[in-house]
Amino acid sequence: MKHLAWFPLLTLLLAITACSSPKSLFEDGKYDKAVRKALERIRKDKADDRDLDVLARAFNHLNGQDIGRLETLLADTDPSRWEEIVTLAERIDHRQEGIRPYLPIRWESGKEIHLVQFAVKELLPAARLEAAEWHFREGNNALERARQGNKRAAREAFDRFDRALRYRPGYPGIRERMDEAEFLGLTHLQVQVTNEAQVLLPGSFRQLLEETLRRQVGSDWLRITFGDGDCPDCDYLARVRILSVAVSPDGLQENRRTERREIEDGWQNVLDARGNVMKDTAGNDIKVPVIREVSAVVFETRQFKSARMEGSVEIVRGRNGGEVVRRLPVAGESRFLSETVWYEGDERALSDKTRKLLKGYPVPWPSADQLLGDAADLFREEAGRALRRERDVFLE
Repeated sequence: MKHLAWFPLLTLLLAITACSSPKSLFEDGKYDKAVRKALERIRKDKADDRDLDVLARAFNHLNGQDIGRLETLLADTDPSRWEEIVTLAERIDHRQEGIRPYLPIRWESGKEIHLVQFAVKELLPAARLEAAEWHFREGNNALERARQGNKRAAREAFDRFDRALRYRPGYPGIRERMDEAEFLGLTHLQVQVTNEAQVLLPGSFRQLLEETLRRQVGSDWLRITFGDGDCPDCDYLARVRILSVAVSPDGLQENRRTERREIEDGWQNVLDARGNVMKDTAGNDIKVPVIREVSAVVFETRQFKSARMEGSVEIVRGRNGGEVVRRLPVAGESRFLSETVWYEGDERALSDKTRKLLKGYPVPWPSADQLLGDAADLFREEAGRALRRERDVFLE
């Protein structure tokens, strides 16, 4: 009977093995995995003709598909085709290199299996050079448009030159063009903070706001400058305006109620009409519980206080006096809320519901500076998110 306990486990192991066999992988359309699994079985000298059949069918399907597309592209004349040609050739080369150590692969009869292959190693250097040349030409065209003030074209030029370098490292003269494209593609944003609420803000507010905006809004193509000074190279101005700051007074809501309950509080003898202690049939004193009412006063306190900072972020094209292209409302509110329940009197009078609510005693209200600091943190994070959502405006 003990041997039967292994039967479900053995069945499970056999099912898992079957699911990862070359044949099952091929039937599931996982041709790459089927090839790798078949090669693994060859390496372990466990492959049979069924595995070799799957290997040939999966490999020839993948390679034949890629080779067919490659031959179509090679017959075309569109210069943009070279990037796809390189991708296909590299994929075919990787697949063929993966199987090369196992060649020749033979059936159990000794006959060599047929694998569809393509001589891509001779093609790759020329294809990479053609792809680099195409990106270089397109980069130069974009750079010309960038010199007319088109920042998107400048970024395209930089990307084209970068791709050309991937296909042809050390491409002559390309670094200088990339530097120019980067310079022309950068957007310069100046951020000004104005406190129109006339309320003293936490001392670190501006510094933390700068750090928040750099973290949330910064990008490879955006340079942020802070301050009110002149910024002749700036393309946009972002005004962070603090319009109102309010801290509520300490809020308190109190409720008091009395809970009562009858409880058993000891025992007393039962007396007869003459005042004698009554006995039961066994001669023992007859006793009954003493019932009395107990009470407790339950106090429920709700403390609350809040601070709120409201303002806006205005995005201006150009410098002061330019067109306001976005006006985004921003607010940060911090809230303090403490609810406590306690009692005075006899605990036995409390209901089960009240017992579950018991929670400490009233705590001190936070200071206005504490709440305002929290509200300011929330305000600057929201300002950062608001600008981040509009970041495409800067990168037009």
